[in-house]
Order: sequence, then C-alpha cells, then structure tokens
Amino acid sequence: MGVTLFKSCKFLFAGADPESVSTGLSVAVEDDRILFLGTEKEYCEQHPEKSLPTVIDCTDKLVMPGLVDGHNHLCNTLMNISRAFPFDYSHISDHMLTTIHDPYGWLTPESLYDITMTSAINALKHGTTTVENSTILPDTAYEAMDTSGIRGILAPQMASSFRLDSDPLNWKQALEKTKSCIEHYHNPKRRMSVAVHIHDLWDCMESLMDGALELAEQYDTRFVTHFWEFQNAVERADEMWRDDGGAFSHYMKKGLITSRSVLFHGSMLREPEIEAIAGTGASIIHNPDINGTNCGNCAYVPYMLKNGINVGLGSDYGSLDAMSAMKLMLIVHNIMPRAERVLPYQAPFYAATMGSARAYGLDQEIGSIEPGKKADIITIDLKKAPHLLPLCTSLLEVSPELLYFLFTRNCAGTTTSETMVDGKLLRRDGEFLNLDEEKFVKKTFDWTERCMTDLMEKHRFGKHYARIIHPDFMKDGDITWDVLN
Repeated sequence: MGVTLFKSCKFLFAGADPESVSTGLSVAVEDDRILFLGTEKEYCEQHPEKSLPTVIDCTDKLVMPGLVDGHNHLCNTLMNISRAFPFDYSHISDHMLTTIHDPYGWLTPESLYDITMTSAINALKHGTTTVENSTILPDTAYEAMDTSGIRGILAPQMASSFRLDSDPLNWKQALEKTKSCIEHYHNPKRRMSVAVHIHDLWDCMESLMDGALELAEQYDTRFVTHFWEFQNAVERADEMWRDDGGAFSHYMKKGLITSRSVLFHGSMLREPEIEAIAGTGASIIHNPDINGTNCGNCAYVPYMLKNGINVGLGSDYGSLDAMSAMKLMLIVHNIMPRAERVLPYQAPFYAATMGSARAYGLDQEIGSIEPGKKADIITIDLKKAPHLLPLCTSLLEVSPELLYFLFTRNCAGTTTSETMVDGKLLRRDGEFLNLDEEKFVKKTFDWTERCMTDLMEKHRFGKHYARIIHPDFMKDGDITWDVLN
C-alpha cells in the first residue's frame, strides 16, 4: 500500500489525553501501520528514502483515531419496525417472541448480508472503524463485514430458550458453530476477532454458559453477554437465585464475570455490584441510546469510572452510530439524579476509542494514533462541518480539554471525509471508494418493507418465525432435557 501522509492536521486528536491534542502535525502511514507522528519537515528528515504516493491535505481537517463501537447488532435495523406490535419491556421475556425473535427468524442469508453491509457502511461513514457485531448466521455476517473493510469483532449469539427459523441451532450446535467461527475467522492481527457470546443470562441454560466460558478460556478470547439491562429481568433473576443471595451473587460465584468478560449495558447495576465488578477487571459497554429508548434507564457510568471499571461505548443498532452515542454519553450523565454526576469532557472520546478497544484486548493495536499501531484513522473536513463551530486552535493554549467538549456536544451526525482501516482508505473526500452505498441502502429499504409485510401476516394468524424451546428464567434442573436436542 505504500506511504500515506495526513499532512498538516488543523486538529490532531491522537488520543483522549488533552496533551495528545495538537495542530500542524502530520501522520504518516506505511502499509497497515502508523509510521510517524510529527511535522512534515521531521518526517522528510527521518525518512528521506520513502516516497509519498498519497498525500491528504489536512490543513482544514480534524484527524483522529477511528471509533470502536463496542456493542452493535449490524442486522438489528429491522428491530425498529417490530415496535409496531404490542410490547412491554416490564415483562421482558413475554414480548421477546414477537418483537425480537420474529424479525431475527425472518432473516435469510441474503437479507442479513445486505442489511449487515448497509449497517457497516453507516458505521464507516460516521467514523467507526471497528465494530462488535452480535449476530445470527455468523458466516454470512463475517462475509459482509470482511467485504465492507471494517475491523470486526464477530460474536455469534447463543441461547437455549428459543430457536429461529433461519438459524435453528440447539445449544450444543450453537457452541460448535462458535468454535468453528473462532477456528476459521479469529485473527485480531488481520481485522477480525471472534468473541464467545451468550445472548443473555435469562434465556441460556447454565450448561450453555459453562460451555461458553470453557470455549472462551480454551481459545483465550472474550466472553460477552447482555447484562442487567431490564428491571423486570433483574427482579425475576433475583427471585430465581434468592437462596444464593440473588442473581448477581450467584453469577459471581460461578465465575461468570472475569477479566475476559465484556458486559453489554449494565444499566441496572447497583453500587455494590459495580464495586464487585471493578475487582474482576471486566469491562462494561455503555449504550445510552438503547438504554434510554428501550429500557427507560441509564448505566451509572460516573460511579463505574470512579471505581476504575473500563467503560467502552456502543450504539447497539446498525442504524445508529458511535458519534451520536458519544454525544448522548456526555449529556445524560449531567442530568441523571444521582450522587455522582458529570463526566470529564474527554470521557466519551476515551470510551469510544481506547475504552472499547481495551474491552476486547485490542488497545495495543487500535484506539489511538501512535507509531506502531494499526492505521485506523478518520478525518473530518471542517469546511463542510458548520455544526462543529467554534473549534479553534487557540484553545490549545488555554483549555485543550474544552476541544473534546465542543466536538462531542456537536458531533452527532458527523460524516467523515476520509476513513482508513488497517492502512486502507475506504472513504476519500467524503465518498466511498469501493462500496456502493446507494445499492445497499436501497436493498435494505426493500428488505424492511418485505419484513414488515411478512411480520403483519404472521401476526394476523398468530404464527411466528421462531419457537420457544423452554421458558426463560429457568434452572437447568427444571427443564425437560428432551426438548433441547
């Protein structure tokens, strides 16, 4: 790929430390790695032998590391339309069949591929260069992510309480599928990691949890799950494990929460539980949009950070983006009526870069602009971003941390001028180089129309694209095992 020079950056946010913000510096990329950070003159003096086949003038651009979306479902765009049917998040398992399982079960490899591609395009367009993808049909999802050029964390979803028409694996087959994905796709040095993912604690047998933990340990990869997202789920789980001191105590005793654990949401965690998690080294991925719109709650992030928990940031839906999640993270913790309020201005930037990268053990490779790291870089053309006024270089001498505030407060909806992943430019001057955005967006709109029509037809006759195997919130000993195979 040769050398690419991001020349004379008006702003360079190399990381989340105010001391890493600068003006006038250049970034050189060779092949898939960052080669140099400094002035253009210094680069020429230190590397006179290297030609510059690609020079990107950044005198009017903000240059920063690509965002790391720590939790997403790239095929979940269809979940938005399922809200047309009756649902009640206060009885979480009761509404799952119609509003979650049916849209999932409707998906086919063709539709999932197109929707995943569209979501990856949306992510790349809004500055995300790495995305965790909790998904069904993981082979198809991998193909789409790989073709899009995004750096991926593939997380095949596993559960035992239901099966989908499109992905009808039993719990043992689901474990084997995840194992196969790890063996075929897991290569963090080459743009793809695979995480072991049980969907949630209330729709998975403990036998499945145990198998998933063993698999994560065997292959030294991350163990991920939705965790403490809905009030009703916590209440029912506490009742189920009352003799163990409640569900959280039970799962801690099981060793479910360790340094390899990545917990999505954490929006119903109480202070003692946050303190306990802090001692394990587990990470939490904050999802402020979905927690607010779906769950009516918000993770206690200031208390998590105060206790030293690594917090990443995620958008959760393919039609959302990490830029908007950064803005929401900045805002909601100013207004939540809690003892610990307000975040440092740079906290959302850190969560969306190094926080999510660290959660998946990728912080030595991505999350900041440093020589030797992978070249995942985005630029924003400030000439075409009036919403980012009044960013000004004079603040570097007065209050550089204020630049994080001005950027984060206004960044929702921002699109990139350049998006580079693994040293390869995927966008240049605000346009994709090899991805047909219009084609995939149109196909996804068409799929959405078909999905809603089909869901209404099923709903009319009381039928579904999935079937219940055993009720949620059950202990293994209370499940009839013959239905599981």
